Amino acid sequence: MKWLKYVLGLLGAVGALFAVNKAKSEEVVKLKKVIDENKKEEKKVEKQIKELEVAKKASKREIGNMKRKLTISKKKTKKMQEAYDNDEVESAVDFLRKFSQKK
Repeated sequence: MKWLKYVLGLLGAVGALFAVNKAKSEEVVKLKKVIDENKKEEKKVEKQIKELEVAKKASKREIGNMKRKLTISKKKTKKMQEAYDNDEVESAVDFLRKFSQKK
């Protein structure tokens, strides 16, 4: 009888995990894709900054501007990630609206 409770508890936990994943709204799922794209872009910019610093092809002003933009982008991505983690639909819609205006 004891093992039956453990098996049912395990099945319930697995079912709960699937239910949480399915409960995410459409906007929040789209936001996750945007977050992933932003993180890829941030990595490219970081790599580009390092290359420019090593090659000394760009001025300090240009590199400083790129670093500033990268920092701002990281902060926005962090806010988007928090909205995704908390499943905030309104915030997700706002971020998606802002993101679509940039492109």
